[in-house]
Amino acid sequence: MYTEVHKAKWDLIVAMIVLLIADTLVIAARVYVRARMISNFGWDDRLLCLSFLGYVIACMMGFAAMYFGYGYDGPPEDWPHYDPKMAEKFLYANQLTLYITSGIVKLAVALVLYRVAVQKWMKTTLGFSMAVVVIWTFITTMYSSWLCVANGTTSYVSSSTCTSVGLFRTISNIFIDYFYAFFPILIIWNAKMNFRMKLSVCFLLGLGFFASGATIAKLVIVVKIPNADAETQKILHYYLLLWAGVELGLAIFCASAAALKPLLRKFPKIWGSANSRSSHTPYGHMYGRSTDASASHRPQGSTEPLSGGYRELSNTGSRSGRPAGIQEYELSQMDTDRSLEQQKRYKYQRQTLRG
Repeated sequence: MYTEVHKAKWDLIVAMIVLLIADTLVIAARVYVRARMISNFGWDDRLLCLSFLGYVIACMMGFAAMYFGYGYDGPPEDWPHYDPKMAEKFLYANQLTLYITSGIVKLAVALVLYRVAVQKWMKTTLGFSMAVVVIWTFITTMYSSWLCVANGTTSYVSSSTCTSVGLFRTISNIFIDYFYAFFPILIIWNAKMNFRMKLSVCFLLGLGFFASGATIAKLVIVVKIPNADAETQKILHYYLLLWAGVELGLAIFCASAAALKPLLRKFPKIWGSANSRSSHTPYGHMYGRSTDASASHRPQGSTEPLSGGYRELSNTGSRSGRPAGIQEYELSQMDTDRSLEQQKRYKYQRQTLRG
């Protein structure tokens, strides 16, 4: 028993430290990209920063709980700062912060998708989903941090209702994560992109899919808890807290990482070779010829118009003059400084060659 509790405690410490470092780096990089490189720092970025702050607070509360003896199963006199009441208070604060922050990071992901969505029904769907997330966060937090509290912390075995709440919260969490992970497919389905570009858009905007793996691990634990003995339940609750922290840390990391591709242009050895093969066309290395040479020989307005949806995806909306929407994420082979006009030039050249 002591060995398992000790292992769970150190797993929790290592996970929090690793994810704190990773999230600090990725949030700092995102703020730099969105505020300095693109000059388009939006509400999704603010909510992600708020989520990161919540995660930092949750980790601090977790460390404080362990400082006062949470996860310690040896003789109390051997732990110099052993205080179970203080440990319970900080553990409760840790859990409460995790519950609230998990809702905030979902809203941040929804706002990212809302900003790049081009059709009214998509924005309406995302707006409705955000309202659902707010209600979901309020109800599950109320049950988990108030009605299902036993001995100062959340307990999903204190009653059959609380067991159902734990299952509902975890399963619905998975559905919400998958909804936002697959929604980018709908956004770019009819966009005028090649398949590789669409694939990279879906990958970057759907990175939250990987964070849901931690939620599935939580679901397995929640299912095991009601049928376990008291000692095993104690260990399972440690691992439940571990995976809750991993889930939130990964969600913040994945949601923030989607906007970092422009930063790779700062490292030409990593990204330059890939860009050099495709910098002359908006659809990658297709014909191996530059459009700039012929751009000056064609009329300014004689290009074939793009579809309305893709025009919105490709418009220039940031103060820095760089493309907004999908393009500002620099997905697939798309360069940061490639404008809609350059894409039109390429289409015009293709028409000229065919003619």
